[in-house]
Amino acid sequence: MKKVFAKRITAVLLAAAVLSVCAPSFAADEPEAELHFAAYYDSVGKLIGARAVKGTLSTDEVDTFVDIYEPENTAVAKVFEWTKEMKPINDSGREVDVSDDADVVILHTNDMHGSLAGSSSVIGSDSVAALKKLDDAVLADGGDATQGIALASQSKGEDVIKIMNAAGYDVMAVGNHEFDYGLDQFAKLRGMAEFPIISANTYAGDKLLCADEESNGANVIIEKNGVKVGFFALTTRDTATATKPENLLGVEFKDEVETAKAQTEALDEAGADVIIAITHMGVMKYNSYTSEELAEAMAGTELDAIIDAHSHTEINKNVDGITVAQTGTGGAKVGRMEIDVAENGEVSINETMLSRAFFDNITPDPEVTEVINGLNSELSETLKKEIGETKTTLWGGSIRNVIAEGRVGETNFGDLICDAMIEDAKGIVPEEYKTLPIVAIENGGGYRASVPNGKITLGHIINALPFSNTVRIKAITPKMLYSVLEEFVSSVSAQDAETGFLTAGYSGSFPQIGGMRLRYNPNNPKDEKIESISLIAGNEDLDRNDDTTKLIIASNDYVMGLDELANLPMIAEGSGLTEAVISYVNLLTENGTEPLDIPVSMGRIAAVAHTPDNYTYTAHISLLNAGSLSDGDTVAVYVDGEPYDKAGTVRGGLLDVELPDGPHAIKLFPEQEEVYVNNYSGNGIIDVYGDLQLGYPQLEYNPVG
Repeated sequence: MKKVFAKRITAVLLAAAVLSVCAPSFAADEPEAELHFAAYYDSVGKLIGARAVKGTLSTDEVDTFVDIYEPENTAVAKVFEWTKEMKPINDSGREVDVSDDADVVILHTNDMHGSLAGSSSVIGSDSVAALKKLDDAVLADGGDATQGIALASQSKGEDVIKIMNAAGYDVMAVGNHEFDYGLDQFAKLRGMAEFPIISANTYAGDKLLCADEESNGANVIIEKNGVKVGFFALTTRDTATATKPENLLGVEFKDEVETAKAQTEALDEAGADVIIAITHMGVMKYNSYTSEELAEAMAGTELDAIIDAHSHTEINKNVDGITVAQTGTGGAKVGRMEIDVAENGEVSINETMLSRAFFDNITPDPEVTEVINGLNSELSETLKKEIGETKTTLWGGSIRNVIAEGRVGETNFGDLICDAMIEDAKGIVPEEYKTLPIVAIENGGGYRASVPNGKITLGHIINALPFSNTVRIKAITPKMLYSVLEEFVSSVSAQDAETGFLTAGYSGSFPQIGGMRLRYNPNNPKDEKIESISLIAGNEDLDRNDDTTKLIIASNDYVMGLDELANLPMIAEGSGLTEAVISYVNLLTENGTEPLDIPVSMGRIAAVAHTPDNYTYTAHISLLNAGSLSDGDTVAVYVDGEPYDKAGTVRGGLLDVELPDGPHAIKLFPEQEEVYVNNYSGNGIIDVYGDLQLGYPQLEYNPVG
């Protein structure tokens, strides 16, 4: 397999021992290098990593540049150079033809959820489009692109498809959230797309749902540089319970492994040199196969790689000879899969995850930028509308694209949403139910972003609640409420008795609650975790065997369509959830005249295998712009919106803050956006969780304040 880092880059091969001898030199009339890349390979030629720097480098600077970043086990390093026009040059300064019929590059994204416009944390589709041209690459997506932040939700996915068309996407798998707007809108989005949107295991009756005049709905063969790459797509069977049931009437999701075997055989017979599955399956175990289990089941077949999605995890591994790759979520990274096919047909694959920093050196495609800017400008005035102010951050979604707090524990935004549904229910409950207590449930996967401390805009709420849910009202008994919530907390499998740390599957069904309190022991067996459910009004425990007493439950239409709740008759339907939350914020803030002040936690959900009394922990925060500080220095902090009586201590570029048990919001000065730490989830406490690299929250040190 060739070790070429980028298809449109040529390299000067540098042995580590002779870097300074081999460094390039340029005559005055030769093109000046604008960018340098150093890439590192281990002893068997596997790419370890890469770094980039702008501007020209002298011989000594090249030597230093590589020495600084070169891993200890590196056998070979390469320095790549581009001109200002992003054309490759070799060590003599001549332009070089680097095309090769044997190589194919695939760039891939997944779970973008509308994050297609570039920012400090998002790789814009215009930058991806530019790299696609430089690489002459195939561009694929693993699904869940058309639902999410306002750019997606306000147009029901149509603006996302417009951008993906402009960026030159070649193929996309169907994600579970592609169905959130209903089957008619899903069909419209497929019709708008200038690339096939496919799923080989998704059927409507006896026909593939995605089949039409332009596509067979299951697979596609794309030829690049003489290599035929066959793609087929799979959508997790868990989709049947991961979107509104009415959106999937008549739709069936068939077995992923059986489908994969049939598709691999069909593409092989059709002459594909390389076969890749684009799977919206993920690695979290629920009821269906994970992508890694699929790889294990496909060992020994002609399947070469799996481009995965759904679980929002970063994966780059070989499972039984099959490359499995996933880039996380929200455009934080882009996958780059380099494929080489030998004369004997043997396929070699090298997968690299490209970070946001890498794309600082890529000039975005101006035509795609124009499309993004045009669509964003249409939204901007609407989304800028202020509806209030909040003293404290409302925490939701994947905080820092790391831990989805609402899927493992209570958050204050979850509390607020539930209270908004209760308030909405009060106005629409039929007269005969007016005296009954009202409880509420919001699924942890139902709110997707935080609202930072400061001004609350319409855009903040829409980004956080992208699903166009409605509030529904039903009557429920205590016995059924226990049963429903037992299922919802079952994804939390253990708790460390000393630290409180929760081991969880981060299921989107983990409950946020209103009108009640829940105590549960994660270490107990499934269906035996809940110790008590009590009503906040009256603080009385509910009898888990009471199948007679009636309560009112308010929730979103997705939750109300699940399992036991689906069989209950609906007694009323309320506002759209977004509208209900906005109305409730207006109520709490007296129409925006008073600031919102919601505690970081209201203590509604308690995991009781750990005793919090007098427990303290140390949170770690990365300090930016803190060159004036030394180890041992102290820094004043604000905790949960107020000045804290203990200063943080600087240690190795981190600010360590000792805190009482539970989640907290931290900032260094009053107007700064807060960061979140929590000993229960590990946010700000650990930087590695299994294979997941978390990192620590970051705050910019501002001594001026």
